[in-house]
Amino acid sequence: MSDEDVEFVRRCFDVVARAFDAYWREPRSIARAMEANDLWPEWRELFELLDPAVEWKTLFLDTTFHGHEGVARGWDDFLAWADHYAPSMEEAEDIGEGRVLVEVPFEGKAKDGPPMSGTFFAVFTVRDGRVLRVDEHTTRAEALAALEHLQG
Repeated sequence: MSDEDVEFVRRCFDVVARAFDAYWREPRSIARAMEANDLWPEWRELFELLDPAVEWKTLFLDTTFHGHEGVARGWDDFLAWADHYAPSMEEAEDIGEGRVLVEVPFEGKAKDGPPMSGTFFAVFTVRDGRVLRVDEHTTRAEALAALEHLQG
């Protein structure tokens, strides 16, 4: 069991919270800011925690984004519908082989809709002090089943 991986993912969520606070103070395209080398400091810190070849398999957009630029475009696509969105970290557990299972509650508000909230589960794969992959799932059981499928 690696408490280091769990603590690293906790640190990532702390940075994510600050990055979203910065975004909502000054909403603009994350991808364009990255291209112009004009990222908020909080987003720059977040991307430093992600492997350059990171993969993010999203639940809500049902796609996989690759690399820093892909992740930036993914957030832009996701946030296009929102007036507000904030994920957080509830429970986290080391599940072996550099993977951490996280319960992720979120709150948000669509531009043309009511506030929403919910929970999803994300498996973070950590290698060499960076996030290599994030796989999002609807339930804890689904996340664990997906891991079993990969290992089996």
